[in-house]
Amino acid sequence: MNKRFIPLLFLLIFTLASCHAGSSSGKELTAADWFVPEETFTVWALSDTHIKDEAHMKPFENAVEDVNDNVPDVDMAINAGDVADFPTVESYDLYIKARDGSYIKEWYEIIGNHDYKTDKGNIFRKKLRGGGDGHYTVEKGNILFIFMSNEDRGKATVITDETFEWWKDLVIKNQDKIIVVTAHAPLQGSGIMFSAIKERQITDSKRFREVLKKYKVDLWLSGHLHIPQSLPDTIVTQEELGGTTFIEISSIRPDLMGIKEPESRVLTFACGSDKLLVRSRNHERYFYTPGLDKVITLSKPYNCD
Repeated sequence: MNKRFIPLLFLLIFTLASCHAGSSSGKELTAADWFVPEETFTVWALSDTHIKDEAHMKPFENAVEDVNDNVPDVDMAINAGDVADFPTVESYDLYIKARDGSYIKEWYEIIGNHDYKTDKGNIFRKKLRGGGDGHYTVEKGNILFIFMSNEDRGKATVITDETFEWWKDLVIKNQDKIIVVTAHAPLQGSGIMFSAIKERQITDSKRFREVLKKYKVDLWLSGHLHIPQSLPDTIVTQEELGGTTFIEISSIRPDLMGIKEPESRVLTFACGSDKLLVRSRNHERYFYTPGLDKVITLSKPYNCD
């Protein structure tokens, strides 16, 4: 596809999709018998904050304020990369200052292509990982969260063979858990819109696809694409890849002169249930976008003990 036509195609699809987003309020889902708000684990998944300087803080600050005021009981937050637009000490300090204004105490970030740009993610690791690696895991009950950072310059997400083998070993050895992967870009073959474009996917995605065909991974979260959640194929369950559900998080940074508004996802696991509620949060309008709620069936019930 000619790259010059991508923004025009994007705008056309967005305009058409916005007219048919649906009318469901989501209340029928939160009232379902498997959904008990007091017995849930909720994750705020955001991406592509692209912090530059003080003048570019408002979208992220508004998103934090929106969650503080209108989205209660979030247990942890995930930022799927491009925390900064350009890796400087100032940009990460500004991000941390706004992040620390959130009531959410647990934050987990990964390196996107912009975070890697000039210093190979060194400032990111120092500021957000305490000098630690950009690849790590977090366990919550029987949920295993696997985080993989970008490892090279360029628009595509590069994950080395060494990191791939680390990921593969984790997946194989933890088939008794609900596995949630976070990477900056989606896999080629995921079915996510625009993931067939080389610059918008993980390089050598075939490595990962071959593993997914044999071993269960429940969710694959990614950002990078900056596409509105009302577009088709932003949440795709790929049966050919073991039933993995791929979720495009979207971006906090607005795009297309503000036509694409700041968005994120809110994921809620329910104790004792194999159902996951995924909601689309619009931080410009301070609401869950009508008609975009999804209930995903996991490989096993969430054990919150």
